[in-house]
Amino acid sequence: MTVARWLSWSALLLFLTVGPAAGAQEQASQEQASQEQPTDQYLSDDDQPAEDAPMDVEALAALHLMADKLAQAQGFSVTIRAGFDVVQDTGQKITFGERRQVTLSRPDRLRIEAEESDGKKTLVTYDGHAITVFDREDNVYGQVEKAGSVDDVIRYVVQDLDIRLPLALLLVTTLPEELDQRLEAIDYVERDMLTTVPTDHLAGRGADVDFEVWLDTGNTHLPQRLSITYKNEEGAPQYRAEFSDWKLNPDLSQVDLAFIPPDGAQRIPFLVRVRRQPEDQPPITGEAPANQAPPNAASSESGSLEGASK
Repeated sequence: MTVARWLSWSALLLFLTVGPAAGAQEQASQEQASQEQPTDQYLSDDDQPAEDAPMDVEALAALHLMADKLAQAQGFSVTIRAGFDVVQDTGQKITFGERRQVTLSRPDRLRIEAEESDGKKTLVTYDGHAITVFDREDNVYGQVEKAGSVDDVIRYVVQDLDIRLPLALLLVTTLPEELDQRLEAIDYVERDMLTTVPTDHLAGRGADVDFEVWLDTGNTHLPQRLSITYKNEEGAPQYRAEFSDWKLNPDLSQVDLAFIPPDGAQRIPFLVRVRRQPEDQPPITGEAPANQAPPNAASSESGSLEGASK
């Protein structure tokens, strides 16, 4: 049986490293971004009938606490166990998984170690000067030069390379503003006592996605679970993640996050398909899965992004 699979975001970066020598199937995500304007002020429950109020005050406050905590941190590390649906031609949803160890040190260091459910292992690093993607199985790596901060490289990957990163917003310092731009409604569901630690269970809605998030009720207010439904995609696939081993502001050196090629590792060339930017595009998207090829990939401005078929 042939099973279609869209690539998770750390694996999506592998598009950068596989060129004609690797053999590939062209893929990219649909160009779809929320056009919501930032909301400067939310009405309280007292300002409008409860059934019409799109924003629950308690839920919104909890979400902002989480966003501010991550955005203001000098860095963090976290382990993410994720699963994502891929809708097949038959309409059946098949779930794939991955585990990631994410380490961020602002302003310009990022390291992501990922293992997919089929055993494939990749490493993604950013050192302020270049994005490096290493395929452990084939012992090959590729690099693309990009100077700036982690915020800059996330925008570059999502906007210029047109790669969708489901958890991209958690990595940027503009997280509070990005949420305000996209959030259309938020509700407080319950205090969940069955999670690893007690959590506030919130349910939110945006133009393109619905989401649920479970936030630690302790001092950290950090996410423990997350579920995203791509409601405008065929079959409404979901992305689900569980977070563990959060560490805020860990003591890290540049050496800890640097990429050092293993013995025998080969650097391979790649081509990057750069998408032309409309002037009014929102700062960051990154919420939709990559499950379709572009309509005219061969005529892209700067070559093509190619990823190994699964």
